[in-house]
Amino acid sequence: MASDGESLAALETLLNEFFAPVTTNERKHDIEGMLNNFSSQQGAWKHCLFFLANSANQYVSMYSLTTIEKLITKQWLGLMWEERAQLKATLYQLTLENHHTVPHFIRNKLVKLVVDIARLDWPHFYPDFFTNILQLIQSSDNTTLGLIFLLTASEELVYPWEDLSVARKDELKRLLLAYMPQVFNILTALLENLIQKQRHRVTATPPPSPTHGQPNASSPVHSGSLLSSMLDNTKSSANNCGSGRNLDPESETFCCLSLKALTHLFMWVPITNNITPNLMGAIFRLASISSDACRDESVRTLAMAAINEILYKNCVPVSCADFVLNLLQQAMTLLQGWLATPQDMDLQDSYEEKLIEFLRLFVGLHLTRLEDNPGFPMADFADLLLKFTFHGESTEHLVACLEVWDTFLSHLQFKKNVAQWYSDVLVSLVKQLLGKCQFRTNQAPLEELDDDTLNDDNQTEWQNFLCDCIDIIDKVITIVPDTTYELLYGNWEQVCKVYVGLQHVICTDTNTRARQLGVKSEHDIGRMHCYMRDLSSLTQIMGRLSVHQIDDFTHGNVIVPLLLNLANFAFEQQLHRLLVSTPVLTTDFVEVHAQVLAALKSWCHWMVPVERHNLIPGLLGSVVPILTTPGEPAKLCHSAAHLLATITATARPPQIWELEIIRDLYRLVPTLQNLQPETYRLVQRAMCNTLLLVWPGVSDQLWDQRHKLLSALLDSLVSDFRRLGADPPPQIPDSQLGPMITNTLRLLGDLVNITQEEGSASRKLLYSVIQGNVHQSLAMFPQYIQCGDVCEAILNFFLTAFSGLTQQLGAPFTEQTVQTFLNMFTREQVQASLGQEGGAGSRVIDKFLQLLRLVMAEPGAAFKGFVSSTIKLCLDHIFPLVRISSGSDTSLVI
Repeated sequence: MASDGESLAALETLLNEFFAPVTTNERKHDIEGMLNNFSSQQGAWKHCLFFLANSANQYVSMYSLTTIEKLITKQWLGLMWEERAQLKATLYQLTLENHHTVPHFIRNKLVKLVVDIARLDWPHFYPDFFTNILQLIQSSDNTTLGLIFLLTASEELVYPWEDLSVARKDELKRLLLAYMPQVFNILTALLENLIQKQRHRVTATPPPSPTHGQPNASSPVHSGSLLSSMLDNTKSSANNCGSGRNLDPESETFCCLSLKALTHLFMWVPITNNITPNLMGAIFRLASISSDACRDESVRTLAMAAINEILYKNCVPVSCADFVLNLLQQAMTLLQGWLATPQDMDLQDSYEEKLIEFLRLFVGLHLTRLEDNPGFPMADFADLLLKFTFHGESTEHLVACLEVWDTFLSHLQFKKNVAQWYSDVLVSLVKQLLGKCQFRTNQAPLEELDDDTLNDDNQTEWQNFLCDCIDIIDKVITIVPDTTYELLYGNWEQVCKVYVGLQHVICTDTNTRARQLGVKSEHDIGRMHCYMRDLSSLTQIMGRLSVHQIDDFTHGNVIVPLLLNLANFAFEQQLHRLLVSTPVLTTDFVEVHAQVLAALKSWCHWMVPVERHNLIPGLLGSVVPILTTPGEPAKLCHSAAHLLATITATARPPQIWELEIIRDLYRLVPTLQNLQPETYRLVQRAMCNTLLLVWPGVSDQLWDQRHKLLSALLDSLVSDFRRLGADPPPQIPDSQLGPMITNTLRLLGDLVNITQEEGSASRKLLYSVIQGNVHQSLAMFPQYIQCGDVCEAILNFFLTAFSGLTQQLGAPFTEQTVQTFLNMFTREQVQASLGQEGGAGSRVIDKFLQLLRLVMAEPGAAFKGFVSSTIKLCLDHIFPLVRISSGSDTSLVI
């Protein structure tokens, strides 16, 4: 048998070969097998202890430690008592002797193994485990090791692996809690000594002003109170520590490890009687330390992380309310000092994130605890939050702070008489926010935002930022309505005047007769670009104000007429068709026009009263031609279609078909398929709205005339679909046939949805017109059951029809339809559907099951008769296949 020395040499050779870049994978596999064979031998751990003590090779050390770890975690209780004592003592001694010299990852692994042993043996067979840790922390040579032991013990013993019983887990936590007062006292003393040491390193600190540090006479914190003493202590120490030089490397290491340990301890240690004012004072002093170098940034960032960990405790006893108040007071002092000190932008990002996290946690979890506390200066906090929000130029910082404001404003919305307390701060918030989201005042940062790439919410980075700003403004206006409205309208009116004034700089080229913009200088073009971007943003904001003007149209009486003028001006001038020296202006003009139409869509409820219906013909005159003129920008057409659909659904002017522009549109709709599919769908819905929706307050609804017009309109819209039932059917390429069928069925489903909230007369009208299409769709089903998209569209249409036209379809036809579907969905068909690529087959089965569930819920014996056949279908055909089918969610419907 080879000696330990020979084994060590062989092991080093193998491991060096394994990690050599020239070693092949096949050879690595062979070496791995040899290493595994050795580590699985009984008593291998004893050799590993020898290797650890006699080798400086990092590969050997990690292999040995990994082998011992397997023994501790899987075979510890099977060892003899003497063996366990030997392993425990040797590992601890190796850690104690070598932690200064070995790499950090080996040191941490050694610590982890000792803690793993304690997880199983402490306190019965390892009684001095935690007292050793406390002694190490207090030993100047071993403080670093003691702090690492403390952090590892907190991580591994409070949240141990699942192999421990609940009773053992509770015992470990109880044992640790018993030591926590001592731990916190030791850490407090350590941090205070480090701060005192750093203070002595400051060689040139100017004396404070005579009034510096004196309490505010109006402060609710009375002299001599615990909070007052904490704040005074924090301020004086912050002045000495925060303005000083860097911590020395050793002190920095001690601070970082202490703060990491405290952060983890705060995750599970109760606040009551554990976290003392002195400890919090020391942490806040470290959080205010200057950031002259990157290493100090980590200290103050870790300090804020520890503070934030306390705030994550949402369930705080009532007795600890003063503690939370103390915490906030110190944080406000910290923020005030941070705002007053110039910051190195390269060093502050992580620290700034922690400050924002603190504000988010406090507002989200603890604000309600303190808002009625006379010691909490709520207005001062709001003012400080405002200053912090607009500190610096970073857009990311602003967006993060807006999340805090969103929570704060949501809270204020439900409070009475808040306007008198916060009006100045909130109006200032809107004013500064407008400055941040407008290109005239903040162009450089806004130009950096991506306005091309769409995120998961189908928005660009710029759109997302603007929406965040608008959301905040929208909440402020519910609290301080009049002042906020005046501020918004004033800004909007200003840029509107510039926009309308463009008519004076439009000229015609004498040679080409082409209309062009008479703005040539780069400076003027840049200014115009900023004005147009701002007009788009402000118009979007004015559209958002519509939700606050449902009953009282005081502001709408001013906003909507101006929007109508803008829409008319944009249509008449066709600014996006002008010859311009830079394409960006064309994009700007399209965006402005689209946003004007979108804002009008939001204000359509303003046009509901009959006395305002006279404005609708003029509006239609500037909207409909956008849809019927070839070559108009897709975005502009989409906004126009949305506005048209909303006018016809919301304002509902009676007999709108008497307008020539609407009669022409009835005729032209089938020819507008050059529009984007969703835009074309909106136009179709808008035209059907005019005929299906009831006019409020009108006795004679002219149903006969509606029927005639709707029949003619749908004949033109679904003519290709209806011809499929002819004999012989028309020859349509397969590439066009499927989309044509699905689009037609989607349109018919839209019409059913339109009438769902209407009276029975509207549904009766609709069914009288589409009855033939319904029967044709059922007849087509067997033919297209193998075509996933078409089959899904048919089932989806019938699911919608059964929901909205139950009475009109009647029980016999419903029974016939369901029986047809049941007959078609054999086991083979279900298997074929589930096997289709892209998930279309699974969606088909889903829709079919939803349809069956809907039908069986209907009253009547005929519908209940499907219960047994449905259960048989599910249990015999569908469920066995779904169970073995990967990626199917059909079982949820079953």
